[in-house]
Amino acid sequence: MPLDHFNASNQATFPNRYWVNATYYEAGGPVFLFDSGEQNAEPLLPYYLQEYHGLSAVMQLAKRYRGIAFLWEHRYYGDSLPFPVNENTTAAQWQYLNTEQALQDVVFFAESFPQTGHLTNSSSSDPTKLPIHPSTVPWIFLGGSYPGIRGALLRVRNPSTIFATWASSAPVEAQVDMASYYKAAERSLTRNCSADWVAVTKFVDDTLNGTNETLKIDLKFDLLKARLSGPGGNTTGADGLTRQKANATNNVDVASILMDPLDFYQYYGFQDSVLPFCNLLETQNSTAEPTEGGIAASKSIDVAFDAFLVAIAELDYAAIPGDPDDPVQDLSWMRQYCSEYGFYQRGDPENPLSIETSFLSLELFQQQCSETFPDLPPSPQVQLVNKYGGWNMTPSNVLFTNGEFDPWRTMGLASIESNSPHRQPTVSVPPCNSPAPGTSFFGLTHANMVHVSDMRVLLVPDANHSDFKTVGFYSPVSQAPFYTGLGLFQLALDEWLPCFHSTSLDM
Repeated sequence: MPLDHFNASNQATFPNRYWVNATYYEAGGPVFLFDSGEQNAEPLLPYYLQEYHGLSAVMQLAKRYRGIAFLWEHRYYGDSLPFPVNENTTAAQWQYLNTEQALQDVVFFAESFPQTGHLTNSSSSDPTKLPIHPSTVPWIFLGGSYPGIRGALLRVRNPSTIFATWASSAPVEAQVDMASYYKAAERSLTRNCSADWVAVTKFVDDTLNGTNETLKIDLKFDLLKARLSGPGGNTTGADGLTRQKANATNNVDVASILMDPLDFYQYYGFQDSVLPFCNLLETQNSTAEPTEGGIAASKSIDVAFDAFLVAIAELDYAAIPGDPDDPVQDLSWMRQYCSEYGFYQRGDPENPLSIETSFLSLELFQQQCSETFPDLPPSPQVQLVNKYGGWNMTPSNVLFTNGEFDPWRTMGLASIESNSPHRQPTVSVPPCNSPAPGTSFFGLTHANMVHVSDMRVLLVPDANHSDFKTVGFYSPVSQAPFYTGLGLFQLALDEWLPCFHSTSLDM
């Protein structure tokens, strides 16, 4: 892959990984490319190209339309590394990780295939010899979350290369301020849990911002002890904690403990990740009957705070087994959001219903970005992404799907935030190469679902999906979204594919 697609004098290249499944391929069949986005693509292979323990949209489409399926790895992730990614990566090396270069990677890949040819023994063993140039067969892009953004942008940017896209949970509106992230979670909470979470968050923020040093130390000690403790009142994990150590812990780290129960929300939703916490909180660890208005309103904030601490300790998220974070993924994605996407998930002190601490501020996020990447502008250049339309984009041949309570829906076309255009999805398939009518968009919102809940379905129990830290697989929480989304996209392709050779490329 060329390192720099836009500078002919730079001849540097790097190896870009992809995988292929041609099981169902017949000459003339479409190409279905599933984009892994901001992660190592290899762990996705058994789930998306081999349908391990379930079905994937990309392989079901390849089977139905006799196509070929690719799994694509994004530059600067996994083994697709132009340079080593670590704290020593230089600004000169980071400069090639941006939206335009990464989009052009897909275009370059698609256009590297021959336009003509026929299937031979050599072409079946070497997919690069297959006649699947985008001028010959339709290329169809599938992706969820950031890859969903990429699919939508490619359909706007390169309609002659990418014929159609399924963009799931795609936050196409880049914004620096994403205080809305936790609004989606707040909407899904039960009334009493929401009221107590809001009250406890305000109590913690006010105490840490106050002048009573003794209360501050007490609060820090209690929150840190809760995080370090375990179920059944086991406090041995906190044996080494002292008031001195608690006092030395900064306010951001302490206040962030309040968000521990939401660590896995965007993939598992309220019922599987937050409801157990809310039940512990509102029953005071099964010692009291819950009230509709919550503990703080019926008793006191002190009682609510104590119940919150016990619930955190009882769930003990830190003890859940899981693979360690991928340092390459974490650093590369940080570079991307610091440079172009923003998405700073900050607390909003002006929102009386905020469940996120205000210590997670815009200034804090920007400080972290500026310290890690001092070469970047003082704020993410979101206009580099939003020039393709953002909330107001009107691409043709794109299906947009979202989860009702997905935090990233707030930046997608289905956003209901106060500053969004409040566009409405329609399940009526638009004509080929034509956008949906008016301000609507072609898509649907899955009731009660969260993030990327429709690109794959789990049919057989799988240990990876009982592990809350295995989030890279877009863990499905229901079968219905997969079948609904896949069925609608197939209806659309049935309408669009016959017009592939049309010269109309109207947006």
